[in-house]
Amino acid sequence: MITKLFRRAKRIYQNEGLISLIRRAFAFVVGWFFQYRTDYLYEQPLEDIRKLNEADFMPRIDNFTLKVVSTNQEADELEADGLEFRSCALNVRERLDKGAVAFCTFVGQELVHMGWAAMTQQAKDTLPEPPYKVDFSNKEGCGAAIWTNPKYRRMGLRTYNLFKRYEFLLNNGRVISRSAIAKRNTASQKGHEKFGTRIYAEGRYLRILWWTFWKEKPLT
Repeated sequence: MITKLFRRAKRIYQNEGLISLIRRAFAFVVGWFFQYRTDYLYEQPLEDIRKLNEADFMPRIDNFTLKVVSTNQEADELEADGLEFRSCALNVRERLDKGAVAFCTFVGQELVHMGWAAMTQQAKDTLPEPPYKVDFSNKEGCGAAIWTNPKYRRMGLRTYNLFKRYEFLLNNGRVISRSAIAKRNTASQKGHEKFGTRIYAEGRYLRILWWTFWKEKPLT
C-alpha cells in the first residue's frame, strides 16, 4: 500500500507539479474522514451510438493508442511492454479482479488518459463513485473514474474515450449507460453533451467517518 502511494505521488508530481501534489494529498487525507459532493446523474441509450461516426470524436493528437484492459494478466502484458498505468489509482488490481474494464490511451509509452466501465455491481463498487442506482440485471452499465494527464487536456481524449466506452458497453449487451459527474466539472459535462446524454437526476452524497447519506432527486 505504501509503495503504491509513493508511486502515485511521484506520477502526480512529475505530471502536475508540487502544488497539485500537495492539494491532492490534502484532499486524500481529509477524504478518509469527510466527503461531500453534488452530482448530475446521466443516462445514455446506447443504441443511439450506432448512429454516430467514430471519426467525429477522434482526439486532436497524433500517434495515440487506445488499450482496453479487462484482466490483470492483460495489464501485466502491457506493463512488460513499458505501458504502465496501475500507479494512476490505488486499487487497479482489485478493479480488474472484480470485473471493471480500463480504457487506457497512450502516446508512445506515456499514459495520457484513462476511464473505466462496469457491468456488474461488484465492479462498480471498486470505483470511486457515489452510490447512484444502476440496474445491472436490466442490461445497464456505467462509466467512472476518468483521468487525463494535464499536459494533454483539451485535446478531445475524454470525449473519444467516452465514445469507445459506450461502444464497448453496447457490444457487450448493455442498453443504458449511467454516470455521475460533479456539478462543478463543466469539462466532463460538455463531453456528454456531444452525445445528447440526458441528465435525469441530481445526487447528493455525504460521508462522515462510517456514516453515509445519498439522495437522488429526479429532474424533468
